[in-house]
Amino acid sequence: MILLAFILANVVLGEFTDDMIYIHEWGVIEMDEVYLQARGCPEGYIDEYGYIQEYPMAEVTAPVVYFYGADCSGTFSVRIRDGSFTLLLPYPDSLACETDPGVLYTAVWENLTIRSVEPPADASTEASFVTRGPELEDCFAWAVPFWRMVPANRIHYPSAGYEDVFIYYESEMSDPSMFIGEYYNHVGEALIFFPEDGEMVCAVAAVPVESDAIGETLSDLEIMTVLYSWGNGGMLAEEIAALWQTWEPLLRTRCELENLTLMLFPLTDRQVSVVSYLSFVPVENILIQYDRLLLGLGTI
Repeated sequence: MILLAFILANVVLGEFTDDMIYIHEWGVIEMDEVYLQARGCPEGYIDEYGYIQEYPMAEVTAPVVYFYGADCSGTFSVRIRDGSFTLLLPYPDSLACETDPGVLYTAVWENLTIRSVEPPADASTEASFVTRGPELEDCFAWAVPFWRMVPANRIHYPSAGYEDVFIYYESEMSDPSMFIGEYYNHVGEALIFFPEDGEMVCAVAAVPVESDAIGETLSDLEIMTVLYSWGNGGMLAEEIAALWQTWEPLLRTRCELENLTLMLFPLTDRQVSVVSYLSFVPVENILIQYDRLLLGLGTI
């Protein structure tokens, strides 16, 4: 009910038009990991009895990419610098490596077909149009329903026999220097998650934090509203809801069972461009708009 209230309260007034392509992406980078990874889903959760449970495949780590607007076809690519791809779904036609300048890795999906599709009658269940590829085993099922509740266009990728509403990739950063510093070099608004009486609570704060005083704690609805504001109106409420549903269990685990204080914050445009570069080349002569919301997460 909280998620439904959030979605209804943040309905985007402007609709996607059929004369443009809109590409959205959200993801999280855990800053306190040995190797920084751009991630879409976390590694574990707290079950109903309060015990830590691990997901069957902890390496399912990827930003989630959606398409909206015009029906089209074309080639989609993701480029990263001085890092590596560790998981790609669906697996692309090619993985290219360039060494001048630096080391550039590019994943390329050719002959994608993007089509609008009516949402299923029951959005909480697996959409009937989805054809599950060989990479998408049952161990992914816990996260995929969240991502499929987003009303994005359908993606058909014949090379891998893949059809779904998202593409995702996992990548590592070999040079995290831009995030090394107090509060990961972030300045501005952040969400602070911390344990209180054995439970996770969250407050919004301006970073650097000038005192130990923390403001009023936020509800789930208020947390998602802050995340929505970080997207500058470019992201759908359903996308923010999917992000929160995916990451809230890990935040709760680290706060309540590991007794950690965590900071979640939006990356700058420059930081996002260093993490990865997205490109879609349509067959049709049509404009493209990119909206990306990548967040940093780490202990403080």
